[in-house]
Amino acid sequence: MSGRKYETGLVQLLALFAGFLCFSALPEELAGQAIPELATVRAIRALTPLQAAEARPVHLRGMVTAVSPYKSSFFMVDATGSIFVNSTLDGVRVQPGMKVEIHGVTDSGQFRPVVFLHDVKSVGQERLPAPHLFNWDELAGGILDSQWIAVRGVVRSAAIETRWARPVLVLKVEIGPNYLLLAYVSDYSAGGWDRLPGSTVEISGVAGSVFNDKKQFLGPKLFVSNLGDVAVERLAPTDPFDVPMRSVETLLQSGDASRTTRRVKVQGIVTYFLPGESLFIQDGMSGVLARVRQTTPLALGTKLEVAGYPVPGRYSPVLEDAVYRVVGQTQPVAALPAPAAGMVVINQYGFSVAPFDGLVVETRGRLLEYVADSAEDRLILREGSRTFTARLPRSGPVHPVLAAGSVLRLTGVCVALVDGAHLEEHEARSFALLLRSPADIVVVEKAPWWNAARAGWMVALSLMVIFAAVAILLVVRWNAATRALAMTDPLTGLLNRRGFFLLAEHRWQLALRNKTSMLLFYIDLDQFKQINDLLGHKAGDQALRDFALVLRECFRSTDIIARMGGDEFAVITENSSPEFPAAVDLRLANIVAQKNKEPGRTYQLSSSVGALCCDASLKSLSLDELLAKADDLMYLQKEEKRREA
Repeated sequence: MSGRKYETGLVQLLALFAGFLCFSALPEELAGQAIPELATVRAIRALTPLQAAEARPVHLRGMVTAVSPYKSSFFMVDATGSIFVNSTLDGVRVQPGMKVEIHGVTDSGQFRPVVFLHDVKSVGQERLPAPHLFNWDELAGGILDSQWIAVRGVVRSAAIETRWARPVLVLKVEIGPNYLLLAYVSDYSAGGWDRLPGSTVEISGVAGSVFNDKKQFLGPKLFVSNLGDVAVERLAPTDPFDVPMRSVETLLQSGDASRTTRRVKVQGIVTYFLPGESLFIQDGMSGVLARVRQTTPLALGTKLEVAGYPVPGRYSPVLEDAVYRVVGQTQPVAALPAPAAGMVVINQYGFSVAPFDGLVVETRGRLLEYVADSAEDRLILREGSRTFTARLPRSGPVHPVLAAGSVLRLTGVCVALVDGAHLEEHEARSFALLLRSPADIVVVEKAPWWNAARAGWMVALSLMVIFAAVAILLVVRWNAATRALAMTDPLTGLLNRRGFFLLAEHRWQLALRNKTSMLLFYIDLDQFKQINDLLGHKAGDQALRDFALVLRECFRSTDIIARMGGDEFAVITENSSPEFPAAVDLRLANIVAQKNKEPGRTYQLSSSVGALCCDASLKSLSLDELLAKADDLMYLQKEEKRREA
């Protein structure tokens, strides 16, 4: 009897265990359980990107460590870790040290999982703990992303720049030999930041990451709430030129490694100047490039003092984050006569060197090609066996178009070029000339009208005419078909993602160049998954085709309309009036309503739209980033619909 009781009990236990497994395997909706809220940062960090993208509910308690320049977002920490809280809500006011309770949902983020904020409540205030000090190597890889840290270094520059559509104080801080970190200070109202360049500081903030669209780490950055988190350990001299004077030729020479993180001062004559970008000065038989932000006008030949940070360039040292002041009268530098063959030579040790790098030279060459665009004119020339390029910025008068075959005498600054395949060797392989004005170009021999090149072209043209008509027709047809196939979504006939990026990138750059704007719409079908689940994928495909017809009717033929994948669409139009997005919403709703009234309709179309006006204020953003902002706006509309349902 006892054996039978034992067997009966075992069977019951196994049955209960099997029932538990079956119940736990049911979908959560069928099991009658809600999706559990994630209550710790560690639990959110443990999610895969796909899991985080499912908008899982979050309920966290912790402390705000720093505010972010992006809208009303911030960073927070709990007992298990730190995380970024993405917020686009109005009225969110948090400050470092505030203890908060937040509700939201998870998001995969652009680098690591983040929280998308729904609401936040203050539950107290504490003093932030003293952060640990980290160096460059410890920041590598993004391991410290979102954590409250401190760094120590020398401020190389400080400037107000527009980032994330708002003014932000950007500090460039050298935290190791030539290791530069950008620190973004949200609140700089306390003032005094203009005294920071050249100062040694300790900065407390939240570690951020620079990354690409594949979530790959490229470098660290720092988010700082206010200037109170920037502690000055050694204030820079009031006069940025109160630093040691050096000669240009001794920069970064042997024994100078200890000075690469310190500002130095050099003196010389201006030989090239692009306001707000760069200038060359020449000191005897040595020249150096200085990167500057100043736009104070300078005439060639002006004697300057330049203070900056010497760093290795591709071939010669460069003065980064430099400032300049006039110290003498104009005394133009005489150009050194130098044949193109002598610009790059082999020295006695067998190394390829550029003896005229950074100096004003005069040389000759026969023009092979003249290329002009909005930024600069480029001349490609040959002298003997040496081919080189001369570049003339479009900051002044435009030189008349030069004929190929002309022999030119050119005056400009010689710049050594390093072979891209052997950057580690830093040996000069070629050179370019930086021209200052059209006066630096003198035609010494006009190109002959009839020459061997034209004769060859005439013979070749005569032979090609026989085959041209048929060949061009075949090529055009083949190219058109191939291009259309590569850029078209086969289901809807709209542009695909590749086609959208090809055309939209051109439209965006054109708008920036012409100082105009465009509207970017990001559109998502509502409840598309239900159509697929209830009616099948065939009905889902038909819904996508129907919505493509709706978009064609809603927008103009000149607009860029594309299916980005799944049930997501994007449109770019040039109409940027403030009323246009609302007009599009209304027109789109009317067309969809008419479509839904068609007989035999087994599903109803509905969409959510995010509209973003893209103008010069967003010029620092890539097309991917513009799409992400429009996607955020679309998501807000979708959330509003869910709350109203």
